[in-house]
Amino acid sequence: MELMNQPFTRQLGNRLIELLDVPDYHTLNIAVAFAKNSGVLRIKDALERFRKRGGKINAYVGVDLGGTSYEALTALLLHTNSLNVVHSEKDQTFHAKIYQFLGKDKDLIVVGSHNLTSGGLWTNFESSVLIPVDRASANEMRLLSELDDYFRELTSLKESFKSIGTQDDIDKLLQNGYIFKEVAEQVRRAKAATEDGSRERLFGNGAPAKLPHVAISKKVEEVAVPSTPPGSIPVPRSDEGQTIWFETKRMTGGSRNILDLSMRSLVERGDPAGTPFELNDPRFMRGGVEFFGLNPNATDQIKNITINFDGVDYTDNTILFPVGENANGTWRLQIKGNNSSKEKITEAFKAKGEAHYLVQKVITFTRIQDDYYFMSVFPDSELENFKAASRILARNGATSNAKLLGLL
Repeated sequence: MELMNQPFTRQLGNRLIELLDVPDYHTLNIAVAFAKNSGVLRIKDALERFRKRGGKINAYVGVDLGGTSYEALTALLLHTNSLNVVHSEKDQTFHAKIYQFLGKDKDLIVVGSHNLTSGGLWTNFESSVLIPVDRASANEMRLLSELDDYFRELTSLKESFKSIGTQDDIDKLLQNGYIFKEVAEQVRRAKAATEDGSRERLFGNGAPAKLPHVAISKKVEEVAVPSTPPGSIPVPRSDEGQTIWFETKRMTGGSRNILDLSMRSLVERGDPAGTPFELNDPRFMRGGVEFFGLNPNATDQIKNITINFDGVDYTDNTILFPVGENANGTWRLQIKGNNSSKEKITEAFKAKGEAHYLVQKVITFTRIQDDYYFMSVFPDSELENFKAASRILARNGATSNAKLLGLL
C-alpha cells in the first residue's frame, strides 16, 4: 500500500501513465467527479497504447458544479471503450475519485482526491492511497468485490446514469447546460473576477509542480525555433492552461483558414509588464505570434504545431512569416493540419455546415505545451464577453483598426 501526497511525493498523472504501460492489466475503470481537457489530453496517448494492447477503459464521470467540460467528454469518447455520466437532479453530487486497474493475476485500486484534470493529476495538493490487491487474500478480494458492486450500483441508477455513445449525446448535455466549453467557463469566471476586483490576495502561490511533456508524433522534420527571449517570464500554468483569443472577421486563404499573427500589438487594456509579451513600451506588446513560442522578430523561422479540435489531433499546422509579392508583413498561422487518418482539419470545419467556419468568429487557443494547443471556436456575438474577461486586451496589429486579441 502506498500513500501519495501530491505534489510532494510524486504526481498521480505520471503514475497512471506508468501503470497504463504495464502489461499486467487488461481493464481500467475510472470514476471521477470532474474531467477537463487539461487532464485527458495529457494521458490520452497512454490510454490509446493500453487499448491497442487489448485493454478496456470504462469511465464514469460527474457533471456537477461545472467541473466537467464538453472538450473532456469529447476526448474521452474517442479514447475509452465506454463513457458514462452520473448526475442527480437533486442536491446530490457525484464526487468519487477512483482509478481501478484489473489484471489476470494482480489488481490495483487508487482512491483519493484526484480528478481527471491537470490540477487533479499533477499540480493540485491532492492525496490518494494506492492499494495492490492480492487475489489469494479473501479480505483483499472482498475489497475488489465491493468495488464491483459499486460500479453495478452506478449503472442501475437508470435516470441518473447515462451512457454516452455518440457526439450527439455530448452535444445534448452542452445544449441543456450540464456541461460547458472550457474557454466559455474560463471567460465567465474571469469576467466575474474582473467585475469583483476588490478582493485582497491573502495567500501565496503554493508549491512548485511540473506538468508532463506530451509526445507529438511528427511526420516531417522539425524546424528549429528560438527559445523565449532573455529576460522574459514564463506564463504561469493554471488548470485550464494559458488561453489567447483572436477576432477573425474575414480570415484569408482559399478555405479562409489562415490567421494573421501580429509582430507587435497595440495594448487597449491591461499591463503586459513581467510577461513574455512585454516590449518596454506601455502602449505596445509583443504580437500574438509570441504566444506560440516564436520571437516576433525572428522572421526566418518556421514552426509546426499540433492543434486538438473536437478531441482530434491535427499535426503540421504551420506558423511562418511569408515573403514575396503576396506577403502582408505579418506572421500567419496556416490552420491546415492532418489527423492520423490523413483527414484535414478543414474537412472537420466543413462538417460544421458552414462554407467558411472560421469567418466572423472568435478563435481561442489553449496551450497544453509549446507545440500542442487545443482550439475552440465561438460566434462573434461572444466578443464583448471575451473583451470583458481579458486580463490583457490588445489589437492583433499596431494600429487601432486592427482586429482584437486578448489573453485570459
